Amino acid sequence: MFAEHTWLSASWERPLLIVATIAFVVLSITLRRLNRKRPTDIYDPQRAWLRAGQYFITCFVVSWATGVLPTLLTTPFARPDQTSDAMWLLATVGLFAIVLLGYGIVWRGGTVSHSRPLFLITVIPFGILWGLSAGQLLLSVWALVEMTGLGPIAAAIGTYLGGGMLNSLWHSKYWDIRVSPDHNILETNTRKIILAHTPNLTLCLVHMVVFANPHVFVLAQVSALTISTWVMHFPPFWGTAAAMVQQHKPEGRPRADLP
Repeated sequence: MFAEHTWLSASWERPLLIVATIAFVVLSITLRRLNRKRPTDIYDPQRAWLRAGQYFITCFVVSWATGVLPTLLTTPFARPDQTSDAMWLLATVGLFAIVLLGYGIVWRGGTVSHSRPLFLITVIPFGILWGLSAGQLLLSVWALVEMTGLGPIAAAIGTYLGGGMLNSLWHSKYWDIRVSPDHNILETNTRKIILAHTPNLTLCLVHMVVFANPHVFVLAQVSALTISTWVMHFPPFWGTAAAMVQQHKPEGRPRADLP
């Protein structure tokens, strides 16, 4: 699905890589300067945005390198035969319904915002970028497995095991400490994994195996992570002095310790 694209064969690719490289260097220099000035054991929204920006850029570049981004840019959301197929429509609507319920109800019920103000002007774009990046990164794992010559079922299994494990480690060791603000409730983490994260990835991969729609996969991640960003009230990049707090644990706090 993703291996047919030849590197640098489209006019937009070189400018993309140049802009991505410059942006990554600028973010890295700015982050390094802030790290020198500010304590390392403090959660800092400005540094969180810089780190997230590095992640977003990396995901898009990896997506380009594995052929995922070119495929998304050159293929339709769905094939004409699918839009008139009742099975495709039912499966796609059902997939998004489960994702929205999982994150809008289950994930939301196990998450706290700690009275952070909600700024939709920054929350919505951040959530969309986060979803686009995470979705493409998972599909990049699919593309790498696919390059071995194995079929879509093997690619799905490889993405679930490899991508799921890497994503879990990434969140527990970095993202949920240095990027996402304190939002987890210790007692609800398992429930969120079982009823939100696992159905999301599993059903998206099943949809990919059956229908081969990468756009649907990415849009599902955009939906899930935009809701997550909204629910946790991800802080804006301004107002640092008021928003900096003691560094938190990724697993969150026990419910009894919440204010």
